[in-house]
Amino acid sequence: MERIPPLDCRTRATLAATIAVGLFIFGAGGANSQVRLMPLGDSITEGVLGSSDDTGYRRALYQSLTTAGYSVNFVGSRANGIPTDFDRDHEGHSGWRADQIRDGISGWLTTNPADIILLHIGTNDFSQGQNVSSTLDEVNQILDRIDAKSTATVVFLARIINRNDGYSDSTTTYNVQLKGLADRRIANGDLIIVVDQESALNYPSDLADHVHPNDAGYAKMAQCWFTPLSDYLATLPIQLSSFTGKLITEGSVRLEWTTLTETNNYGFEIQRSSNGSDGYQTLPNSFISGHGTTLLPQKYMYVDSAVTPGPWYYRLKQIDLDGTVHYLDSIRLHKLPSVSDVVPSEFSLLQNYPNPFNPSTNIKYELRKSSEVRLSVYDLLGREVSMLVNEKRDAGVHEVKLDGTTLASGVYFYRLQVRPLDSATGRDSKSGVGDFVQTRKLLLLR
Repeated sequence: MERIPPLDCRTRATLAATIAVGLFIFGAGGANSQVRLMPLGDSITEGVLGSSDDTGYRRALYQSLTTAGYSVNFVGSRANGIPTDFDRDHEGHSGWRADQIRDGISGWLTTNPADIILLHIGTNDFSQGQNVSSTLDEVNQILDRIDAKSTATVVFLARIINRNDGYSDSTTTYNVQLKGLADRRIANGDLIIVVDQESALNYPSDLADHVHPNDAGYAKMAQCWFTPLSDYLATLPIQLSSFTGKLITEGSVRLEWTTLTETNNYGFEIQRSSNGSDGYQTLPNSFISGHGTTLLPQKYMYVDSAVTPGPWYYRLKQIDLDGTVHYLDSIRLHKLPSVSDVVPSEFSLLQNYPNPFNPSTNIKYELRKSSEVRLSVYDLLGREVSMLVNEKRDAGVHEVKLDGTTLASGVYFYRLQVRPLDSATGRDSKSGVGDFVQTRKLLLLR
């Protein structure tokens, strides 16, 4: 995969002609319509210092991406910011050095897999006595651990912002050598885009103190991230809104998927595997024509009528008009039960679709036995804004519609609470604890 030189963020760069990419916008464990993006770094990523609303660059970047029509999901173990009208998740850790980020990254990516990482790190290393060489070694180890989790993750690696103290020259030297490190890894196939945040700001007028941007500086950082991100995302051949499967008869599975946009899309073939990780085979006569280039949502359907007892996993093989093939490796359905047993084998809350949505979206959940069910929607402050289900439901797959007509734009959470019914105990003897709870996130965009 070809990559470009670091971007001077005062001049818009065009990536479309230089990036030949596959589609890395979905995660294991079920179809997800969103690009999962992890802001990663120190207090400059967290944004609580120098930013009047404690969001740093993150809110402005999120709003720019969603306004441009990109479906993104910020991920991470932390969340902060006074406004609640954006996705606040991140991995910004105040005071942390590169070695601390290195030690945490594997666990964070296990919990919150990311398709794209925005990495800005190194400021605290110099403040705390580290030298350029040791900091670069630790950044290299961060990139190694990201690759160990997934070689499909794209890292947007920042030449970090400079500072107004005695470490300014060290920061410039670090940024120059960081570019060399990235170039070597890119030559070996790493998915890295170097972003020159150092040149995005004016010094010291865009700083709130000696290291942290003020609001104007954070706004420039957001734009500096947005320029290459939007160009990169524009090269993706399709954006998928949903991908679902349902056992409709003994031996038949119906697959349905919806695209938000398509670019030079010749069509799809359906592939199937018994384990969800390898051994995918293209199903005979499964080609479905695409819609070329379109900004309108398109719906597709295919029935696999040759299913033997499972489990089976499915993925889409997308083909461009020029014959380029993209394997959507991380798209897979939840484990299908045996065709002789259509009752789900576990309790599960599925991702809503479409997502983002306006004004309505569908939510599916699976019950392995009859249960008392409560399904509610909450805002970021934890207030219940809609109760969708509050009654007994039989075992099986259920679907409800959320009407967001009266809701404001923003991020919401929906929670499934299940109390399985058992004639003897009133609890689910299999689980040993009785109640099942699962929460997911959805996004309403007007």
